[in-house]
Amino acid sequence: MLKIDGFDDALVGIATVWQKAKGGGADRVDTLIYDGERIVTVLCEQSGMSYEEALEYISFNIEDAYVGENTPIIVWPCD
Repeated sequence: MLKIDGFDDALVGIATVWQKAKGGGADRVDTLIYDGERIVTVLCEQSGMSYEEALEYISFNIEDAYVGENTPIIVWPCD
């Protein structure tokens, strides 16, 4: 499983997801899940970013970074 460095406080749990396997079929893969709002909080507290700056950072530097089948999941609360 791959971690998002520096955001252990935002770790929520583990999801088991299905990924397309090479040659057909599918494999079960465990993937870490992070709380997006907690990541924002960490960025604001540790880096002094505003809420909007933290959202932009997450969008460009975390959510857009596919690092393979174990890419972590970020969950955002629904209202």
